[in-house]
Amino acid sequence: MVKKRLKRKTKKKPRPRSIRILAFIISVLVLLGIGIYILSLPIFDIRDVVVNGTRMLSADEVRALAGIPMSENLFFTNFSRAEENLGKIAAIKEVRVYRIPPATVLISVKEREPIAMVVFPKKSVVTSRDGHIINRNPNITLIIPNMAELPVISGINEKEALKNNRIDKRISQLISEVILKLSEFMESERMRLEVGGMKDINLVLDDLLKVKIGSTEKIKRKMSVFVALLPVIAGKWSSVEYVDVRFPDNPVIKFK
Repeated sequence: MVKKRLKRKTKKKPRPRSIRILAFIISVLVLLGIGIYILSLPIFDIRDVVVNGTRMLSADEVRALAGIPMSENLFFTNFSRAEENLGKIAAIKEVRVYRIPPATVLISVKEREPIAMVVFPKKSVVTSRDGHIINRNPNITLIIPNMAELPVISGINEKEALKNNRIDKRISQLISEVILKLSEFMESERMRLEVGGMKDINLVLDDLLKVKIGSTEKIKRKMSVFVALLPVIAGKWSSVEYVDVRFPDNPVIKFK
């Protein structure tokens, strides 16, 4: 009777820890192999490439320039080359490539916003808010909506204005302090900024109102003064010969 009780109390010894670890590793590898096999099925071969976010660029051209390898596996294909290819297009600010199972690649594009046209004697370029020249590649179709309404910047040497396919920082700052500043307070169909070698800057609004700005010194102050004068000349632009803010502490409104 005592022997039977002793047998009942005897417990089964647990498997060694090394065996349990090995069993776990084998289970993980089996599951991993099954997962790889499933993801490798032909149903996941790339059959479609969708492009969204394009307004100025051609979606077909973006798709072609991306160079997504069709019929390759959706999950095992590296898209870094596609992102690199599209990153070379100046009109593109950001690009992301997404996998959409079972067989679609989504290219999401964020374009740069055109802010002004810089005119030189033999050509013109369109610049973005961050100073990139977005129309520098003649082999890429670029349709800029309302291009005729973009502010025009003239009177600066091309070599001085263009630096490594970007607009010089001085011009970018001028655009920011003048054009972007004014756009917050008024809607003008046409703005023309005559740079005059950065020393004799004049702004012309709607081919009607001339604003003498002078040099870039105290440019923020000058534009703040002009904005403050806008209510004074509202509805009277045709009778104003010019507004002079070259000396912001003593602005002048010259009537005809």
